[in-house]
Amino acid sequence: MRPCDIPPLLGIAQKAGKIVSGQETVERAIFSGKVRLVIISEDASINTRDRFSSLCRSRGVNYIVFGHSEILGRSIGRDGRKVIGVIDRCFSEEILKRFNAIKSTEVGYIVENKSVRTGEKVGNIQ
Repeated sequence: MRPCDIPPLLGIAQKAGKIVSGQETVERAIFSGKVRLVIISEDASINTRDRFSSLCRSRGVNYIVFGHSEILGRSIGRDGRKVIGVIDRCFSEEILKRFNAIKSTEVGYIVENKSVRTGEKVGNIQ
């Protein structure tokens, strides 16, 4: 798997109506319990990364740091997005599977975290 395998899947999820994007929208969706996976762009500010990673940890939502905001935005047919939320379980599992297959090529620390919702271990890169 390559890093380019994830954006097309985000596009399909967007067309299916299973994506929320933008910081405020994703934050509201996390609080309401709709989001299964949060994708934070690599070029997001440190404050944004810290805010969403701690919010996801406290709410038991999986999150990954992946791609640049322009790539993430383009993949869902919008302008650059720093934060994207996936609300469908199947899409989130497939994105995590593809991400875990390529995480050895990513720069960063891999932290094992147990998902509160599924009880399985997932990798988070910070």
